[in-house]
Amino acid sequence: MATKQYIAKYHQLKQIYERELGKEIADITWYRVVATLKQHFNFNVLGSDANKIVETFAGFKRRYGSFTGRGEGFSERWQAFRHFYEIDTQYQGGEFLKLLAEHLKINLRDVPRSTPYYWFERAELSFSAENIYHSKDLALVAFVAAKWAINKRSAVGGSASLSQPMKSTTIEVLTLAI
Repeated sequence: MATKQYIAKYHQLKQIYERELGKEIADITWYRVVATLKQHFNFNVLGSDANKIVETFAGFKRRYGSFTGRGEGFSERWQAFRHFYEIDTQYQGGEFLKLLAEHLKINLRDVPRSTPYYWFERAELSFSAENIYHSKDLALVAFVAAKWAINKRSAVGGSASLSQPMKSTTIEVLTLAI
């Protein structure tokens, strides 16, 4: 049975989520959000970092819409994010695109010319093949690009995900993603 403290914090976190998201949500939706946070982000309602995790997750959700932590393709998108986030190095834009294509198992010639610009724009970066970027910044580009790759594979009847399972993360990784 939940304590009064837990229930109060649970409702407070829902209000934070709604404020950050910019709209009200149903109680069942909030229940699912909390379940996702617990499953993937080591979330504890009474944890000291609970407010920050909820704010960050809602920000991701507001910016990327389908950021639910569930559904087809999320594992591959999260895996791409983690891959580049954990490398901790720097790349030129063109070099990164080649590595990204290799990681996502796509052919860069199949990517429309404007699409990489869109990927970088969604990650709030400006793309140039010669610019140097830190891999932690590029991780969000990989997250966005993975969605394109999944959609492309689905359109041609291919597999929509890689074989590795999704890993959990910490609030530091989630916060730095935004």
